[in-house]
This record gives sequence, structure tokens and C-alpha cells, in this order.
Amino acid sequence: MTTSTEEPTTGFEKVLSDIFDLAGLQMQLLAVDSQEARRKLSKAVVIASIAVPLSTAMFTVALFGTGYILHETLEWSVGASMLAASGVTALVVLILGLVAYKLIRNAAAAMQETKSEFAESLRWIKATIISPKTSARNQLRRESFSQTSSNGESVDNLGTKWPR
Repeated sequence: MTTSTEEPTTGFEKVLSDIFDLAGLQMQLLAVDSQEARRKLSKAVVIASIAVPLSTAMFTVALFGTGYILHETLEWSVGASMLAASGVTALVVLILGLVAYKLIRNAAAAMQETKSEFAESLRWIKATIISPKTSARNQLRRESFSQTSSNGESVDNLGTKWPR
């Protein structure tokens, strides 16, 4: 199999070449952003994996221990002491859960740039394929898609005349 290193000659070949270049760049951006998201997500997973067993252990030990300390120190009833201890424990678990949730949202936000770049690329491809004459990028790159005919008109490789 031979590979050709020739430059695209027709306008359509140039568009296809640009699409493949864009797809390659999109994949590179996705790789970089996914590494960033993975790094941020790993922090959230570590914190969540610490919070879950700690909260489970805290419910048994801290609730009973704190409840009895409150009962003996403040002379509260056993029920009120246990409820106060469980309220404090629930607050600690809630704070750890919120921290993990924010870290997960930050990891998801790291992928937002890739998502918006991909959407922009799709809009460009759609505009180029559906209406190449009015595509903003094609208007900026008209020189690379066209040739000047002998009478000074700009004509692309497919024979389409472009207004000057």
C-alpha cells in the first residue's frame, strides 16, 4: 500500500483534509481534558471512599459514645443525648458529601471545553457541507479554495464562480 503525501487539489479534498485535521485535534483535546477530569475525579473518589466508611463507623461509635457523654454531663435524657450526637455526625457527613460533590462537578466541568469545541466543529462541518459559499471559514479561506480565471473571476476547482 502506498501513501500519498500530495496536498489536496480540489476544494472538496481540502474540506475533507480540514475535517480529518479537525478530528485529530479534537481527539488530542479530548485526551488532555480526560486526563484532567480523571485527575480531579480521583480526588473526589478518594474523599468519598474515606467519607463512607468513616460515616458508617461514626454512627455506631460516635453516636453511642457522645450520646452517653451528653447524658452524663448535661443530665439530658438518653434519647435527647443520642439525637444530639447523631445531628453532629450527620453534619460532618453532609460536609464531606458536599466536598465530594463539588469535586465531581469540577471534574465534569473540565470536559466542558472539549464538549464546546466538538459542538463548534460539528457546526462548522455542517455549514461547510450544506452551504460552502456562506460558511464563514470558507469565506476567510476563499483564496485557498479558488483560482483566478483569465477574466479575473474567482473559480473553485469544481467550477463554481465566487463573487468578489
